[in-house]
Amino acid sequence: MQRKTRLVIANTAIIGASLAGGLTYTQVKLGWPLAAATSAPTNTPSPTGNPTATTPAVPKDMTVRSSAINYQFGTIQVEVVRTAGKISAVNMVQSGASGGRNQAFPSLTQAALQAQGSNFGNISNATYTTQAFKKALDSAIAKLK
Repeated sequence: MQRKTRLVIANTAIIGASLAGGLTYTQVKLGWPLAAATSAPTNTPSPTGNPTATTPAVPKDMTVRSSAINYQFGTIQVEVVRTAGKISAVNMVQSGASGGRNQAFPSLTQAALQAQGSNFGNISNATYTTQAFKKALDSAIAKLK
């Protein structure tokens, strides 16, 4: 088999697997059923009396502080504020960073707000600072639960 043909087949397989994985992940995150749509319907008894509508509980508003994270360029500690179930602010409590790395903190806090967590990329030339910030952010978010 020619190299070009093998590459096309391999790329097609990778794309197919990525799409299948993404679809499965989306189904799980959104709570969609993973079973085929052709499954037999179930008979659900209808409720009696006055049904009350339930609304999902919104986590209470709170402010938490992370652990102080020491890394090779300083110490990072953040405060995370949750309002109406969303992260509304990320404040620096300790932002020690040598060599001008503290200039990354405004961008990191903005990225954390946009991502509503630590799922964002590194800032160029501040990889260790970004990693320490994410570790501090995860520490605070864990306390929100």
